[in-house]
Amino acid sequence: MAVYVVGDFLRETRMRKGYTQEEVSYGICTAASLSRIENGAQKPGRLIMEKLFERLGTENNLFNSFVSREEMELYSAIQELIRNVTDAEIDKIYKQILIVEKLTENTSDLERQCLLFAKGELIKRKEKDYSTAIEWLMKAIHITLPDFDGENPLRNNLLTFDEIMIINGIAILHAKSGNVMTAIQLDMWLKEYMEDKIVDGTMKKAKYPMIIYNLSNWFGNKQCHTEALKLADEGINFCVKYGNLVILPSLILNKGVALVELGDIDDARKYLHQAITIFDVMKKEETIQSVLDWCKTRYNLEI
Repeated sequence: MAVYVVGDFLRETRMRKGYTQEEVSYGICTAASLSRIENGAQKPGRLIMEKLFERLGTENNLFNSFVSREEMELYSAIQELIRNVTDAEIDKIYKQILIVEKLTENTSDLERQCLLFAKGELIKRKEKDYSTAIEWLMKAIHITLPDFDGENPLRNNLLTFDEIMIINGIAILHAKSGNVMTAIQLDMWLKEYMEDKIVDGTMKKAKYPMIIYNLSNWFGNKQCHTEALKLADEGINFCVKYGNLVILPSLILNKGVALVELGDIDDARKYLHQAITIFDVMKKEETIQSVLDWCKTRYNLEI
């Protein structure tokens, strides 16, 4: 079996995929730094190494190392912050922001990218101030993608998982502000990018279904119910294949709603009932009641 060092692996993966050093390193480090890393003349820090792997469409599962206890502490704090944001725990987000802010006082901007994203998410969820929230997310994305204008895809750029997360957050804010077509354009970019550039992994399994769910919602809002149904089916199939059960009932719900809008009431009842059953298993009583009330009020449907 061949023995790899990180530089060899990065170089061989990059060359196999046909990417230049400039494409992979853009916004993360200089192309000259990547060249030194590939040649074994420079040891990358954990975060830079992680982001370079992500630009190559994979996760860093082979060369995970920390150069100091402080770096490990910061990594754990950022991961906890991301979990708080994902779980929409407002009080926990605020407390964890204070922790990460203190730990990143003397670090690079790259280390602060998730912190800026979390601040924007906190403003979105707590204050519902979408214009200010998007300003924070734009500050976050401009650390590594300075040319991104917040509306138009940069289809020639490679993306990290954090960049995908932030761009998706920007798309959601556009949708909440009424700019649904901009939101669709951004998340269609992310959907196609993840399908084309990213191999299967934990981060893809977590993020891809959420992007599909958003698109299904937004196409439904634009009365494009056939497309919404197609997207919901794609998301359901992905969740079943890869075992992502968190977003599965919401995608099934979207499928039921699309079928109602398309006039297929019998199938719609079946999928709406399936969604409610899974929500019940997950003990989401408030969600169940909202679905039941919404079906009754909007469609006069008893589920």
